[in-house]
Amino acid sequence: MLARFDLVNLLRDVNRDDAFYYFQIAYNLAEGRFSTFDGGITRTNGYHPLWLLLITPFYWVFDKEAALFGIKAFEVMLIAGGAALVVAAARLARLPWILLFAALPMLYQQHNLFLGMEAAAALFMLGLFFLAVMLYVRDSHRWRWPLAAVAFSLPWVRLEYVAISLAVTAALCLIEWSRRERAPSPQPSPVEVEALGAPEARGGRFPLLPLWEKGRVRGLARSVLSIRAVVPFFGAVAGLLVYFAYNGIVFGGITPVSGATKRMWSQAWWDNEGGYSLVQNFRDVLQIPAFDYELLVALEVCAYFVLVWWFARRSKNRKDWLLLGFLLCVFGLAVGHLAKFAQTVLTVHPFWGKFAWYFTPAYLLLTLLIPVRCYVAIHFIRRFIGPRRPLAANIVSAGIVIGGAAFLLTKADFTGPFRYVDSASESTYRNYEVASHMGVQVMDRVLPGDSVVGSWDAGVIGYFSRFPVVNLDGLVNSYDFYRARNRYPYWQARKEVPAAASAFYQHYGVTWFANVAGGDLNVKRGFALDNVMFEGTLFPESDVSGLRFKLWSYSPTRDAADWFWQRMEPQFDYRSGNIGVIVDGRMAQAFVGDCAPDELAVWSWTGAGDEPLPKAWTQTQTGLCAATLVLPHDASPPVRAEAMTAGDYIARLVGDREPAIRSDWDVYLVENGLVYVKEPCALADTEATFFLHLYPVDVNDLPDGRKRHGFDNLDFYFDQRGAIFDGICMARAALPEYDIARIGTGQYVPVDGGYNHFWEGEIRLVE
Repeated sequence: MLARFDLVNLLRDVNRDDAFYYFQIAYNLAEGRFSTFDGGITRTNGYHPLWLLLITPFYWVFDKEAALFGIKAFEVMLIAGGAALVVAAARLARLPWILLFAALPMLYQQHNLFLGMEAAAALFMLGLFFLAVMLYVRDSHRWRWPLAAVAFSLPWVRLEYVAISLAVTAALCLIEWSRRERAPSPQPSPVEVEALGAPEARGGRFPLLPLWEKGRVRGLARSVLSIRAVVPFFGAVAGLLVYFAYNGIVFGGITPVSGATKRMWSQAWWDNEGGYSLVQNFRDVLQIPAFDYELLVALEVCAYFVLVWWFARRSKNRKDWLLLGFLLCVFGLAVGHLAKFAQTVLTVHPFWGKFAWYFTPAYLLLTLLIPVRCYVAIHFIRRFIGPRRPLAANIVSAGIVIGGAAFLLTKADFTGPFRYVDSASESTYRNYEVASHMGVQVMDRVLPGDSVVGSWDAGVIGYFSRFPVVNLDGLVNSYDFYRARNRYPYWQARKEVPAAASAFYQHYGVTWFANVAGGDLNVKRGFALDNVMFEGTLFPESDVSGLRFKLWSYSPTRDAADWFWQRMEPQFDYRSGNIGVIVDGRMAQAFVGDCAPDELAVWSWTGAGDEPLPKAWTQTQTGLCAATLVLPHDASPPVRAEAMTAGDYIARLVGDREPAIRSDWDVYLVENGLVYVKEPCALADTEATFFLHLYPVDVNDLPDGRKRHGFDNLDFYFDQRGAIFDGICMARAALPEYDIARIGTGQYVPVDGGYNHFWEGEIRLVE
C-alpha cells in the first residue's frame, strides 16, 4: 500500500487537512521557529505535543514533500508497533494467540488511524501502557517507575487519556490495598502488645499498619505511601499537572487552544439554536457513530470492574492476577471513552465532537472485546468446572476459542485499506485537500511577494504556500487571538461591521484570504468539493461580509481575467481557446473564461481510461471558472478539458441511440456500459439504490462467489457513479467483459422483509 502512495493519496486519502497543521508546526520547529503555524506571527499550542515531537525530526532530513512520505511510513510503523505491544501484553495475560491473531485485522481496517493525526501515536502509547501495566502486575517493585513514566506521558498524546491512566493506577492502588488488608496479620512484637494490647482484646485482627490514636494521620500516610501502585498514580497526576503548567506559562492557557476554540464554536452554535440543553445534546451526541454501539461496549466493559474487584478479593494464583491486570487495561479504555463522551456532552456541540481520530481507545476496545469475552469465559470454566471435569472444560474452552476466532475472521476485510489507493474514480469526498494544493499553486504565482494570507481551513494551504498563512479559525492560533475573537467574534464582524473585521485581521498582517469553498447539496452529492476560489484585495477596501471566496484582481483597475491569464500562461500544459489546464502529477486544474452557469468541465486524457469525465465548474466573480480533477495512477498527460452543457455531454455519450429502457430513467446501452439519464430531476430522484443484475451467456464466467446465484450483482449508489447537472441526472455503470445474455436494472429502497422497487427494466441481448 505504501509503495502505491503518491502526493495525491497523501493529500486526499490518508491525511486530513488538520494533519497539515501538525506538519507545518513541526517544520517550523525544525527550522528553529518555536511552536508556530504562521512562521512566527503567532505562537500556538493547538495540538497534542507528543505526535508533534515525534514527526519533527523528519524535517531535519527531508524537504516538505518527501517528509510526508516518511511520516506516513512512520505512522504505519507506530500502528504496527502499538498492535504488537497490545499483543505482548495480552500474551502476558495468557490470552490465546489465535484470538489475538483473528482480532488484529479489525485494528488494521481502522482507516481512521491513518489520517496523519495523533491517532497512531495514541495507539502506540496505549499499547505501551498495556504492557507496562502487565509487567507491573508481574513484578511491581521493578516496574512501578516505568509504569509511572508511561502514565505521566499519556496526557501528552491526548489530554483526555489522563482518565485512562488515573482510572487504572487508582484501581491498582485499591487492589493492592485490598490485598494487604486480606494478608495474614503479622505477629505483634512484645513492645506493641504492651503498648496497644492484644489484637483479640481490641476486637479485631492486628492491622497491617496500626493507626494508633496519636499517630492516626501519620499511620494512614505511611500506609498509603507503602503501596507500590501509588508511584504510577502520582505519575499520572504529575503528567496532568505538568502539562497544565507548561501550557499556562508558555501559551497563556492550560489546555490546547484548539479545544477552547471548539468550545467557543459550540457555544455560538447553541446560542443560534436557542441555548444549550443537556438532554438534547446528550441525544445528539449519541447519534455520533463512535458513541452509538461503542458507548454500550464501554458500559459493558465498565461492568468488568465488578469482575476485577471479585478477582482482587478472591484471586489465588498468578494466572488470576495476570488476567486481572489485562482486564484493568480494558477497563481503562472504557473509562477513557466514557470520559470523552461526558466531555462532548457537557462542552462540545456534536458537530465538533465527531472527528474520527478522537476515538482510538474505542477502536482498540472493539478490537479486544471478543478475545476478552472469550478468555473470561474460559477462565471461569477452567476454574469452576476444570477441577471436577477437566476433559469437558478443555473441550468447551477449545470450542470457545475456535468459535471466537472463526467469528472474527469472517468479519475481517484484509483488502479494505487498499481501497484508499488508486481510488480516483470512486472518491468523491476527500478532494478538499487536493483542491487546496491546486489553489496554492495558483496563489503562489499571482500574489505579490509581501503577501500575508489568511485562511480558515489552512492546513494544506499553509503547508505548501510560500507565503505565511495565518489560521483564522483559531485552531492553531494563539490564546490572544482566541480571546480577541471571544470578545468580538469574527462571524459577527463579518455580518455587521466589515471595517472592524478588517482592522482585526490587519492586526495580524493579513492582506489576502484563501480557502476552499464547496457548492450546493447537489454538487456535494455528485462531485468532490474541489473548486478553489480566492478572495483577495488589500484592506480596508476588502468586503469581508460574504462567506464565499472569489478570485479577485489584485488591482481593481485591471481586467481580472486578463490579469490572471498573463500570470498563469507559463504554467499551462495545455491551452485551447480560453481554457487552460495545469497538471502536477495526478492533479489537474482547469480554468476557463466566460463559462455559463449550466456548463460543466469535460476531462479526457490520452492512454488508459481515455473516456471523458464530467466535473462541475464553479464560477468566480471575475467570470473565470475553476474545476479540479484527480487522475488515476495509470493516466498519462496531456490532460484536456472543454466546457459544454450537460445536454451536449450526454449526447456525446449516447449519440443517436434510442433508450434500451424507457421508464422513470432512460437507460442507454453504450459500447462498454450503461448510461442512466433523467430530465428533469431532483435530489430525491437519486436517493434510492440502483440495482444492476447481469445474466451471462455462460455461468462459468461469473466470479466464484456468484456462480451459485446465476447472475452478477453490480448494485451501486448514485453518489458513486452519478451527478446532477443543471436539472439533469446522469449515472454511468461499466459492464464486465464476459458475454451477457440479459441485464436487469432499476431503483429500490430496502424495507422490512424485502425491497420496494421504484422502477425496473430489462435488456435482452441473447434470446
